[in-house]
Amino acid sequence: MRNKIIMGRYIETGSWVHGLDPRAKVAAMLLFMVVIFMINSFIGVIAVTVFSILIMSFTRIPFIFYSRAVKPLLFLIGFIALFQILFNTGGARIVSVGPVSLYSGGIERGVLSALRMILFISFTAILTFTTTPERLTHGLESFFAPLRWVRLSPQKITLMISIALRFIPSIFEEAEKILKAQASRGFVLKERTLREKASILMTLLVPVSVGAFRRASELVDSMESRGYRLGMPRSRFYVLVWGSKDTFFVLIFVLLVALMVLL
Repeated sequence: MRNKIIMGRYIETGSWVHGLDPRAKVAAMLLFMVVIFMINSFIGVIAVTVFSILIMSFTRIPFIFYSRAVKPLLFLIGFIALFQILFNTGGARIVSVGPVSLYSGGIERGVLSALRMILFISFTAILTFTTTPERLTHGLESFFAPLRWVRLSPQKITLMISIALRFIPSIFEEAEKILKAQASRGFVLKERTLREKASILMTLLVPVSVGAFRRASELVDSMESRGYRLGMPRSRFYVLVWGSKDTFFVLIFVLLVALMVLL
């Protein structure tokens, strides 16, 4: 299970994207999010897809990893697409089956919504695939520094994000241990029906939640025992330096936004 859920993992390949300033990557991901919301035609989808494949190839990470990042959310993507297809009445009516009618506009919006979600999830995985948790935390803290003007602590926000990213593999590791313990007692999940699998996975919520709270309590105790305090002055092992490559990387996404405005 842990090998199937790879969102939040760092994959080292030595590419130039790995060496970029995390602030540049965060800014680029925000610009890409704007581009995703601007897509309203299949021409835009094709343009953004070609751009995404090009940037992903620069990371030297096999595309199978990006597809695995999308796989856990396929149910949500299908639900969004189905909702658009069934309830969007734009365009011409194609077919009617009882009270259900399908329209060309609904099918088009459903397919576009699914493609936009796939592009967004797979592409934003670059941020965690190419950035270590430490550098990502420092980059986010620097990126959110202006929030101090509205009395929000960037340290608290980045601490929550970094802990959440670290807990994702731990939670799935806990669930994997429970499933292996059940398998060692003769319980085979693959031989069960889909309904039985769903009910069994629901029973995992209690032990996994208890394990997550236990790990969180241990983490708090270890941080307090080491004298960690939010808001106190701290030295940094990693010093963030903005270079020409970071500027070039962000400008590429600015040009992509401009292209989408023209389209």
